Parts: sequence; C-alpha cells; structure tokens
Amino acid sequence: MTDAFDAAEDEQTESNNSSRNEEFDTEQYLEALNSDDAPKEKTVGIAVTTEMHAFYQELQNSDQVDVNPSQSIRDHLEKLAHRHPAVFEKAMRKLEIEREF
Repeated sequence: MTDAFDAAEDEQTESNNSSRNEEFDTEQYLEALNSDDAPKEKTVGIAVTTEMHAFYQELQNSDQVDVNPSQSIRDHLEKLAHRHPAVFEKAMRKLEIEREF
C-alpha cells in the first residue's frame, strides 16, 4: 500500500511540476494539525508498558495535575512536523492522494 502511495505521489509530483512550478503548500495542513476547532476523529495507537498505561490513566483522571496527556502528545507531534518538514510534506501529499480515492 505504501509503495502504491509513493508511486502515485511521484506521478502527481511529476504532473504538478510539469503543469506548474508551485511548491506544495503545507501551511494549511500545519494549521489543521493541532487545531482546537478540528474534529478529533482519528486515533494514534502506540504500544506502552503496563506501568506507562497506568500512569497515563492516572494523569488523565487526576484533579491534582494540570496536564492533558492527549493534548501533550498532539503538541509533540506538531513539534515533530515542524522539525521534520520533508516527512510532514510527504505525509500530507499521501493524504491528498488518499482523499482523491
């Protein structure tokens, strides 16, 4: 599946480059990446130890801690998108291809 996305992305890139010399605009995607207004309809699953899961649950349920662990993870992913713009752009190009189908 990834190979198909990569191939379609390459074709789209070649097509876009030949028809226009504009760069892919990731700014709109960066704005939507961690927007408070955007619906949170997808989940990111990561494997954790039993201890980390118990700690995460306690953080989420605690009234004594002023932190939202889910938002912290979203914030970290946004920072990674800014730190690795080429990887972020590739992901957004694949997302656009996926949306076409």
